[in-house]
Amino acid sequence: MRIDGLVFDLDATLVNMGGFVDWREAHRRARDAYLSSCDAEMVLRCSEKGLFNMLNLVRDEISSTLPEEGVWRVQQGAYDAVESCEVESIQRCELMPGCQASLNWLTERGYALGVATSNSQLVAEQILEREGLSHFFTSVIGRRPDLKMKPHPDQILRCLEEMGVERRHSLMVGDSTRDVLAARSADIFVIAVPSYFTKRDALVEAGVDMMIESLSELPEVIMRLEGAISAG
Repeated sequence: MRIDGLVFDLDATLVNMGGFVDWREAHRRARDAYLSSCDAEMVLRCSEKGLFNMLNLVRDEISSTLPEEGVWRVQQGAYDAVESCEVESIQRCELMPGCQASLNWLTERGYALGVATSNSQLVAEQILEREGLSHFFTSVIGRRPDLKMKPHPDQILRCLEEMGVERRHSLMVGDSTRDVLAARSADIFVIAVPSYFTKRDALVEAGVDMMIESLSELPEVIMRLEGAISAG
């Protein structure tokens, strides 16, 4: 076995963008977008589970009654509502510690890199461009109506497909239980870089393979993993 590629989460993994987004307002706007076209009782029930859970739960609910194009249309309306808040972070986000150096190291050694994020596709691309990171990534998979978001594996699998990397030769790097659960569902190795709001015991319960304190530790971890793989 070998490692050919890595899929990264975006927010709180590569950059801090979420710290500059009014997520409560984003939640309200997404809920209101759903209420304009969906059953109110269902939307409010799903809304109680939090923003990103709501986006997934409503999708599941309407998929049983609407054709695919109808589901995509409803989802896009809610996604656009969230994006209207996320854009505030584009000019204010910051790189996470060790990000630039680790990406340089990985690229110099020929690893394929991708991003799979629950954040807006447009915002993700603009943030990566603004921070000078775009050239590192073969694939960027953001929030799209045609793919289920993490903790489903769809975004990771599409990212690996575009990267041209097999699952058994890849790993995921993220900060949340959603990243870990998605990687587990995709059947790939997952490394967590816990952010200040991440509950470490929840990462362990979700099935994380390894935790590091900063992306600056990633090169050493990759070398150790590949050494262990070769030795095995």
